[in-house]
Amino acid sequence: MPPFRISVVNHIVSATNDQEFSSLEEARKQAIKAAIAIGSDEVTNGKSFFGAEVLVENGEEMLCRMIVAIGTSSLQ
Repeated sequence: MPPFRISVVNHIVSATNDQEFSSLEEARKQAIKAAIAIGSDEVTNGKSFFGAEVLVENGEEMLCRMIVAIGTSSLQ
């Protein structure tokens, strides 16, 4: 299985993990899950919005780059 580096980065958070996945699609799914987990903690702890750049890399090659955002808004 090839190694992938998953990074979740914004102005507050910088998290990186190297892990082996069977495919780029599996690595991409895990990257999204990681960003959602971090973002849900931020929103649960009082922030109204969380956004981060998510990268999936193999060595020096960037394979996937996306933005994950989570937010809350009062309906009052």
